[in-house]
Amino acid sequence: MAVDRSEWMDHVRSVLRSRHYQWLPEGLGGEPVDVAMTYMLTDIRHVCRMGGINFDELLERSRREFLKEESQMA
Repeated sequence: MAVDRSEWMDHVRSVLRSRHYQWLPEGLGGEPVDVAMTYMLTDIRHVCRMGGINFDELLERSRREFLKEESQMA
């Protein structure tokens, strides 16, 4: 199922400008963003294991999508 992400980067830029991403560390006891993201990725790994999803394959697909989106913005 293809998801329309044509406006997604505008949304990401808007979130970054608004600094709303800062809720991540605030929700994790004031941890720095990189630590909060580590916890989030750890949770995603648990979800993948429970759902029978290969996290490394998911991560690779994510990397390819990221590179594609980055090249489209260049």
